[in-house]
Amino acid sequence: MSDYTNDQAGRLRARVAGRRARIVTVTSGKGGVGKTTLVANLGLELARLGKSVLMFDGDLGLANLAILFNQAPKRTLEDALAGRCGLEDVVLTINERLTLLPASTGATRLADLGDDDRAALVQDIARLGRGSDVLLIDTGAGIGAIVQALIGVADRAFLVTTHEPTALSDAYGLVKSIRRGLAGGGPRIEIVVNMAQSHAQARDTHARLGRLTERFLGFTPPLAAVVPRDEAVGEAIVRQEPLTRVYPYAQATRAIAALARLMADNRGSDHATSHSIPLAVPVRR
Repeated sequence: MSDYTNDQAGRLRARVAGRRARIVTVTSGKGGVGKTTLVANLGLELARLGKSVLMFDGDLGLANLAILFNQAPKRTLEDALAGRCGLEDVVLTINERLTLLPASTGATRLADLGDDDRAALVQDIARLGRGSDVLLIDTGAGIGAIVQALIGVADRAFLVTTHEPTALSDAYGLVKSIRRGLAGGGPRIEIVVNMAQSHAQARDTHARLGRLTERFLGFTPPLAAVVPRDEAVGEAIVRQEPLTRVYPYAQATRAIAALARLMADNRGSDHATSHSIPLAVPVRR
């Protein structure tokens, strides 16, 4: 991230500092690690716990968060940017406490925003989120400029990875980009190991990533949660319904619900660098 973009992120955080919403960004270095599924179900669980939540599908150009709720938006972020409606007109109501700001699929204009337009968009979304307790952002995968901007404005960033070497390599690349781009500032970065076969595998995954970040970046991001591999996840996706709604007793549901409780109960500083959230739920050893 350039010094210009870094300065933008700092200015954006200052401008939205008076908001009530906590901004939580969920990101990944590699696609296909379950990031969007985590966002959808965290949103539902936080709402169930009494939090008002605005989810934003920040995967501009390849948005699919609405699909997991079996929603076909009549308007999207692209319409708002084109001036055909206001940003608030795009918001979908999922339930009494949960709303969604959808982006578009195949909209190259959104994916190719310039620096000023990108900064203005992030600021507008943060402003829209002021009416909620939590603004939950699902980024695209990788280290693109919009991903960096959405991470830069967050209070807290969950980086989702799996045990696969490619996922770990890309996760390290994203952490490196965040730390260097934001000059050591920005959100607290925490790891979510998804699709874990066992706690031992999850611990090994986190340890391997930690060795890389400690050696080359001088810190180890804490482990926020372990979500076990669970066939119910795929079944819920096919049904286009959130996992926690249709399979409330699934292992993955229990893990996500536990993480949501930890998020809802967290009263500490969102920028603490030494805080580590306990594992969300035991998985098969």
